[in-house]
Amino acid sequence: MARMPPPRSRPRRDWRDTLRYLFLQRDAPESIALGVALGVFIAFTPTLGVQVVLALLAASALRANRLAALPPLAITNALTAGPIYGLECWLGAALLPNTHTGEMLDRWGLLREAIASRGFHGYLEHWRDLARLGWDLWLAMWIGSLIVGGVLATGSYYVALATVRAHRRRRAARLARQRGGDVSRPPPTSGAAVPDGAATREP
Repeated sequence: MARMPPPRSRPRRDWRDTLRYLFLQRDAPESIALGVALGVFIAFTPTLGVQVVLALLAASALRANRLAALPPLAITNALTAGPIYGLECWLGAALLPNTHTGEMLDRWGLLREAIASRGFHGYLEHWRDLARLGWDLWLAMWIGSLIVGGVLATGSYYVALATVRAHRRRRAARLARQRGGDVSRPPPTSGAAVPDGAATREP
């Protein structure tokens, strides 16, 4: 008895279905790509708790696809927020004058521990902790996020644009082949077929 292939994992199937739905939307590829880029940019900003609202507002203001802006927000989650914001804090501190990068990272470590202890539900306490640790830490994180998010958002725009266009070209070619196959088939005949060479009598 042949072995059945293992079923695909649910998260992978969900992501594939989401991307397929984005590609099949009746919207311009540029609008979908801009929505993806906005989502990527906002995902790398220190705006915990309000990223979905910001993505929808930015997409509406720039006439981008609002649905396409939502999936990239999953980049920032409980596992990735620490490394992402830590990198941005380090980058921003390196660019700020009269700033000790090591001391800034130590304060970021305190903030990360506070966030980890409360999870992502204590957003108000997160902002209070950030204020207590100094607004220069906030500024460093924003400078780093603008650089990292801007670079990745720019790249994601062109990747998403090329992907959507390529997907639509393949789909259009597949539909054209299907229509061509239907046209090449002879239409069905009604009644009995007349044999070749048979003569018809006139009344």
